[in-house]
Amino acid sequence: MKIDRFSQPDNVWLISLSTEDEEDVSRLWLIEYQMRFGSAKLKMGGIAGVGTNEEHRNKGYSRHVMEDSTAFMIENGFDVAMLFGIPNFYPKFGYATVIPETWIYLETEEAQAAVPTYHIRKFEKADAPKILSLYAANNTERTGTPLRDEIHWKEFKMGSGFGVAADPYVVLDEEDEIIGYFVCDDTEENCILCDIGFQNRTIFETVAHFLADRAKRIKAAQIRCHIPADHPFTIFCRRYGCRTNTDNSKDRGGMMRIIDQSSTLKKIIGELEKRLQRAADLSEWSGKLLISTDLGQDCLEIDQGNIAHTNSQANAFHLEIPQEKLIQLMMGRRSIEDLAIGSDVSVSEDIIPVLETLFPLSHPHVWWPDRF
Repeated sequence: MKIDRFSQPDNVWLISLSTEDEEDVSRLWLIEYQMRFGSAKLKMGGIAGVGTNEEHRNKGYSRHVMEDSTAFMIENGFDVAMLFGIPNFYPKFGYATVIPETWIYLETEEAQAAVPTYHIRKFEKADAPKILSLYAANNTERTGTPLRDEIHWKEFKMGSGFGVAADPYVVLDEEDEIIGYFVCDDTEENCILCDIGFQNRTIFETVAHFLADRAKRIKAAQIRCHIPADHPFTIFCRRYGCRTNTDNSKDRGGMMRIIDQSSTLKKIIGELEKRLQRAADLSEWSGKLLISTDLGQDCLEIDQGNIAHTNSQANAFHLEIPQEKLIQLMMGRRSIEDLAIGSDVSVSEDIIPVLETLFPLSHPHVWWPDRF
């Protein structure tokens, strides 16, 4: 058996396992993204299409391509990796669930009270620059979101599921300028919203009215929105009465692992400084934090709101934690108080308030049209 790596267009690589007679038996695709961590950006490898030919399954072949993908990312300077995984397979490769799946349920009858103000038309490829601008503004500090690249991003590639086509629209003001966009599933079975962007919140009433009309036409009793729990449109929907359901799955779904711990921590220092400086009771705090995982040790020196990566570990507070739990802490999936209960996590009690500020619980998200 041998592993091959094939470069594809648009920063994509195919990692393939084949037999001695050149039969391709197992493979995955690795796509390079820039991922937001608050205001910071990390080089992220998106793992997609992991699969083994049916007659060759249960022989450990997927393990070979998964392990080689990690080796490839280490060799090529990736910070973190992400995938959307099946249950109970990817933890053995260091991946842990970090992305919650939140659905907002809005009754069609209630949403019909929304009064439209603006005009809506179908998305066209020429609209891409404005969509990219709105997306960047709306998601500028949303952890987990990939950057939509001006060179490669041209359209919404799918709706709220793999294999589900997207039905995208733009919202226009009185001068036919784009002031918002949203994406529905291209189906007559359900009314599902899976992406939304806005210049200001005044478009929400128009979008709600459109969704209500769409749901009424296909006789759907509910409108379903796959958006973060803290998104402004989620808050808007409360005026019509809505139900929020957040699924915090275990060992499946949106999962991540750290590839290069030192580069990751160095790149997010600016974001961590912002968080610390916003906390009035900790903005003057000084000390060192030594983070130890199975990937190595990194020491952060904090001096009254300023943070530096340092080699000096003298008098440092300690956090010993598996990397798969560190990524959950970083992404806001779990709190340090929760993680500290585990026997595999050890933390200096005096550093807990600082860690809570640096890594608060949050709502990381990847919009469905950007998934891989």
